[in-house]
Amino acid sequence: MKKQYKKFIFIQILIIFFLLISLICLKSEIVYLIPKCVIKEKFGMLCPSCNGTTFAVNLANLDFIKAFQSHALFFILVAYLILIDIIYIVNVIFKKNINIFRWWHIIIWAIILIIYTILRNII
Repeated sequence: MKKQYKKFIFIQILIIFFLLISLICLKSEIVYLIPKCVIKEKFGMLCPSCNGTTFAVNLANLDFIKAFQSHALFFILVAYLILIDIIYIVNVIFKKNINIFRWWHIIIWAIILIIYTILRNII
């Protein structure tokens, strides 16, 4: 088996494993053991990841509307990551070289996250 296919299979198995473990944890009572946000408790402000657990629980329950309402940016990020994975699968299966991810995407996501956090605390 080619090295590229081994890498592809390994990455897809890791993604599936992570999703299954996350789903098991989010469907159980373990999720309620997660501590409260320190920034929200101390300063009364929403941090960039506040409502992330609520988002994940709603997403695990396939309640997409509530997931989007709890943290819209995470919802968009999950859709973006799914798109990246689909393009990766297409590249491997059809031996294409489509590259949608660029290094500056991380900078754009960071800027959007900062703006989103500021707007969440103002509104």
